[in-house]
Amino acid sequence: MSSTELQKFVDAVVQHHEVATGLKRQTDHQGIVAYAQERGFDFDISDFEVLFKRELSELSPELQSKVLSASSQHWSWAFRQISAWRAMLMDGAGDGQS
Repeated sequence: MSSTELQKFVDAVVQHHEVATGLKRQTDHQGIVAYAQERGFDFDISDFEVLFKRELSELSPELQSKVLSASSQHWSWAFRQISAWRAMLMDGAGDGQS
């Protein structure tokens, strides 16, 4: 378990276009973790789930609903999972709902 490694990955997505681009293809949390591990970050699904659930609990009910109802097939889905990544989305990104 490495929350430090997870934070490094979160930061890398924000700071490096090539890392962020790969995130677009992810459709579930396990995929995000596998992608991070492929990029050399050492954390597991439980680390990611703890961060996701903590951040989700801090959102308003309206924003929680938007995060949870976003289509995992939409390119922006993975970015909606973590607050630092949501901040990267432009207003015109759509809501990821079908």
